[in-house]
Amino acid sequence: MRRQQIVVLLSAVLLFGLGVATGTLAHRLYAVNGVSASEDWRARYVKEMHSRLKLDAQQLDTLDDILDNSRAKVRAVKDKYRPEMVRIKQEQIAKIKRMLKPEQSGEYDKIVAEHEERAKTQDARDRQLEEQRTAERKQRATGGPVSAR
Repeated sequence: MRRQQIVVLLSAVLLFGLGVATGTLAHRLYAVNGVSASEDWRARYVKEMHSRLKLDAQQLDTLDDILDNSRAKVRAVKDKYRPEMVRIKQEQIAKIKRMLKPEQSGEYDKIVAEHEERAKTQDARDRQLEEQRTAERKQRATGGPVSAR
């Protein structure tokens, strides 16, 4: 019976380890592809609208315009409240630093820097995408060539 328990325990540990490895690999692959959550949502939303409602090309263009305009409005609201959000975030960071032990503080600074860098990269990517979509919308309006979706 003892040997059987050991085999079951080792199997469970192995299964757990494989799950962790698979999750880690999947997360890294997703992060490397650089797809933002908002773009992933948008692609799924447009695909669902197209397939379920049988949208034609003009309706897809109009849907893209609506989503672009909504995104611009949301960004404007976020930009308006950004200073207050930054203040709240800095307050949070200061409170966390006060609770940490001195030997933890350096690692926490690294964590904060990593998170800020990721946020800046994502924000730059989102802004670039907005600019690209605005240019495409202007080209459509003037009858110029439009890049493929």
